[in-house]
Amino acid sequence: MDIFLTTIAISSASLNIFLLFWMRKNNKKIKYLSSQLQKFRDLSTKFRDIVVQREELFYKNIHEVSLSFVNDVENSCLVTFQGENGKIVSYKGKIFNPSIISSKKVKKTDFPYSAERVYVTDRKKFADIFDNSINSDSKVLVSDIHIGGELKAKLLLEKEKPFVSEEIEILKSLSGFMTSFIATHTYLSNQGRFQKDMIITMIRILEYHDPYTKGHSKNVANLASLLAEKLGLSDEMIKKTYWAALVHDIGKIVIPSSILNKEGKLTIEEFEVIKKHPVYGHDFLSTSDELKELGKYVLHHHERWDGKGYPAGLSKEDIPLISRIISVVDAWDAMRSDRPYRKGLPEEIAKKELIEHSGVQFDPNIVKAFLEIV
Repeated sequence: MDIFLTTIAISSASLNIFLLFWMRKNNKKIKYLSSQLQKFRDLSTKFRDIVVQREELFYKNIHEVSLSFVNDVENSCLVTFQGENGKIVSYKGKIFNPSIISSKKVKKTDFPYSAERVYVTDRKKFADIFDNSINSDSKVLVSDIHIGGELKAKLLLEKEKPFVSEEIEILKSLSGFMTSFIATHTYLSNQGRFQKDMIITMIRILEYHDPYTKGHSKNVANLASLLAEKLGLSDEMIKKTYWAALVHDIGKIVIPSSILNKEGKLTIEEFEVIKKHPVYGHDFLSTSDELKELGKYVLHHHERWDGKGYPAGLSKEDIPLISRIISVVDAWDAMRSDRPYRKGLPEEIAKKELIEHSGVQFDPNIVKAFLEIV
């Protein structure tokens, strides 16, 4: 009887120990999953901010977010593909092949193939990616991102410790998020490229219509963006400055070429027609929600610091900053370029003109900054 009771007591104690161990283990697992779930919630709120970033920053952020879901990752890279060619857009660690990292170019054939979207494989299978001089039997966790049935990206994670099942499952869930992020970013980027191509086409039509403006829009855009950078504007404002400057004369498309290319002095009536080109440009651009803001800068690029410009007679800081930037650079390039009625002015004379009209026609701070970079 005593042996029976002792056996029961031992069994009960063992069961209690097992239950305690099971509860602790599952409690740790629950905490881990809860932590990962919170990361997914945070990722969802960041979705809009991340997908509109420029490509380099976008992929860097996507990579950093991915690394936060898996512990103790020592080496990792994110690769994107266009057809059979790939590019390492972000990486962490020191065991990558130096020639691969310097060029950042890879091929799909450099990577092993698997029917699984998320899988663990030997590091040795990435002979062209990792530095072979470093001996290791470590494993690599791979996540393949497919969009429309085509491989668009690969995420590689390498560490000395084995990958646990929870990490693999988490990465499978994360793979769906990454697919949505990359697909949305690609769509927005393609829209931006389409918009850029349309603008370039419009500029070429203008140059065909008015041969003397050939190169003028591009010159103004390049100098205006440099000036915006000099003034300490944000990346977003520098980009807007470039595009607004590129299309600042787009309204001249509807100005008769007989007026645009007239070799003699314009009559008062002809000049009034010319003065309408900022309004026409604004009207063209305002038909698009994406270009509407650029239209505002185009509308006011012939305003004057003293309020005697057109079309609205705005003065000083009431004139949008980007319009004030374009005004200075536009005048500079116009003075330096050959026109139907005169040859381009020498650099020193053009500088003198800007200085004389600083605080009258132009924002004095912008003139000062421009003369430092010109």
